[in-house]
Amino acid sequence: MTFTTLIRLLRAHIELHESLLALSRRKTEALKKNDIEALSALLADEQKHILAIRQLEERRQRWLKEVLGDEAATVVRCITMAKGKEREELSECHKRLKATVEAVAEVNELNRQLIEQSLQFVTAMIETFAPTPSTYSRTQQYTPTPERPLFESKA
Repeated sequence: MTFTTLIRLLRAHIELHESLLALSRRKTEALKKNDIEALSALLADEQKHILAIRQLEERRQRWLKEVLGDEAATVVRCITMAKGKEREELSECHKRLKATVEAVAEVNELNRQLIEQSLQFVTAMIETFAPTPSTYSRTQQYTPTPERPLFESKA
């Protein structure tokens, strides 16, 4: 059994994830600089990468189903089934892909934290400058004073 197609698919996965990692790092810089236009462009590129990764994943699952009869087979299982050079290449692809995916996850976690901090700052600024509801709300019902003149004429 040959795993050259799987190796090619995994290498494409690695390339896309490395590119996604670079985008995530650029997104971090855009978040730090508060550059909304750059952030929007990076998000659009990120969506394209995610779509391409999904398509590659579907191709990988189809290959696994056709060749192994199991679309849920893992790369580790394929490594155990491969021989010689293919085993080494699969193992190397597995290590690189795993490391890249972990790096993307770390950068995305940092980006999430930066976005949360930005939202907390914006919320705090809005609360500082906007009147609070309790300032202008009616806490007690207005009760009119009894009918009496404003000025006492006997004084």
